[in-house]
Formats: sequence, structure tokens, C-alpha cells
Amino acid sequence: MAAWLDRGGDGAAVASLFAACWKDEALKARLMSDPNVVLAEYDMRVPDGMDVKVVENADNCVHITMPADPTGSIELSDEELSH
Repeated sequence: MAAWLDRGGDGAAVASLFAACWKDEALKARLMSDPNVVLAEYDMRVPDGMDVKVVENADNCVHITMPADPTGSIELSDEELSH
């Protein structure tokens, strides 16, 4: 998790926001449409130049986030890739 998104290192801030969204449809709609503003309201300021997109999983749709290629990427052998 991005450091700016996880102030305490335990995911509590994000979990708290998700819990609030589950109770408040208007807050959830705002988070989906304008995440930077809502995150700032919950003391999670988005760094300049960072684009934030919020998507919601459902029973019939799951989003998988492909992480960015890490700096100094490591080459893997075909055998390592097969696992």
C-alpha cells in the first residue's frame, strides 16, 4: 500500500474510510467520483501528479491491480516464470 495512503502502516485509515462508505452511499459516491477530495478529508492527501481511481468489486466482477514494474526490475528465468 502506498505510504501516503497508509499513515499508520496498518491500513486502518483506508479501512475506516471503506467502513464509512458502506454505511453512507453519498460518501461512497463521492469517493468514486472525486477520490482526491474525500481522501484529503480523511487525512490521506494525494501527492501532486498522482492519479487516483476508485473501483468497486461486486459478486460478479473483481478488479485486479497490476503493480507497476519495480525500479531495477529483476529478470526471471522461464522456470521461475512458470511458478
